[in-house]
Amino acid sequence: MSVKFKYKLLIYLVAVLLAVPQMLHAQWFGSKSERINTLRMIVAGDWERMPVVNMEAGESIEFSFDEMSHRYHRFTYHIQHYDARWQPSDLLESDYLDGFNGETIDNWRNSFNTTFDYTHYSLTIPNNQVSLKLSGNYRMSIREDGVEVAYFKFCLSEGLNCLQATLSGNTDIDTHDSHQQLNLAVNYAGLSIRDYTKELYTVVMQNGRTDNAVLNPTPTYDAGNRLTYEHCRDLIFPAGNDFRRFEVVDMYYYYLNVDRISYHDPYYHANLSKDTRRHAYKFDYDHNGRYLIRADESNDNDIEADYLFVHFDLAADPLNNGKLYISGHFNGGNLDSRNEMEYNAGEKSYQATILLKQGAYDYQYLWVPDGHKAGRTELIEGDWYEAKNEYQILLYYRPRGSRYDRLISQLTIEN
Repeated sequence: MSVKFKYKLLIYLVAVLLAVPQMLHAQWFGSKSERINTLRMIVAGDWERMPVVNMEAGESIEFSFDEMSHRYHRFTYHIQHYDARWQPSDLLESDYLDGFNGETIDNWRNSFNTTFDYTHYSLTIPNNQVSLKLSGNYRMSIREDGVEVAYFKFCLSEGLNCLQATLSGNTDIDTHDSHQQLNLAVNYAGLSIRDYTKELYTVVMQNGRTDNAVLNPTPTYDAGNRLTYEHCRDLIFPAGNDFRRFEVVDMYYYYLNVDRISYHDPYYHANLSKDTRRHAYKFDYDHNGRYLIRADESNDNDIEADYLFVHFDLAADPLNNGKLYISGHFNGGNLDSRNEMEYNAGEKSYQATILLKQGAYDYQYLWVPDGHKAGRTELIEGDWYEAKNEYQILLYYRPRGSRYDRLISQLTIEN
């Protein structure tokens, strides 16, 4: 291993360690340790689903992550109910949990024939020890010796049919240009509601992002048991562009958007093709930010897919008064220093190195101006009304006198 490479590796590891307390906006999951990687939530066996479980359909959700060694660690999981605003609910553990917190994660397996040693841990809810009683938001804390090392956020829905929505590029601020407008209807007939402003709460997300989610927009019409959101400025989203993609499923063959793969003892490195700022809509067969763990000729991707350092490179002039991040479901959408791009003046490009497991990945570049939390697409990806996007709507209900927010309905639409 060259001295130069050792230095770069040291810089990377230091950056990972420093990233832990510097999260700009925590999303669906996050790691608080450089040892914990590839956090995943899979609902009903479908890797493309958002972490929203339909209680009435009897669905389950699998949680998994890798610890970067072959040493066994006694991890425990602790589940807490949260309200619609992701604040802890005023509930006792026995109100929402059938079983007890603090159970150990007993399903673990060591990686096989990989350059990076890791142990794959997984658990499914419900299981023989724990099940959940109530709908709503939940946060699962993964702990070792009482210290949180990772977390997952997920939802349980009652599956009521209360939501209808349409999507259009013809918005109240432009026509077939750079935005998309969501029109929404909420039908709450059958619910005992006196004041919807206090009892209903709506969340709208674009591609599962929470940094730019719209929280409880104001309806434009109230017609009895039906709320209508038409010409609602709050529900106009910058359209962005289709996600960029790359595939690293083989260490010896270069697949989609990979310029080269090299081996620097003891690890592999993948250099992606140099990206550029987009000046037009770029159609692609993306998965709206998702990723799939996969290795060619593997019988078990969970423990046979290897890790490698993936090098991102974006040709661009330096941008001022903000930071540039790589975003996708693979990092939970967390806009933190672990996923921040650094400018290389000599090469006139933004660069980042991220340790990832073999697979197929969607990603995009988000610019966060100083003093803001929401990422913006217009500077690098551009905003084009034709872009394929997915919108998730969550409807919460807190009846008068209740101590928690029920998640009664969920809808996903795409253009």
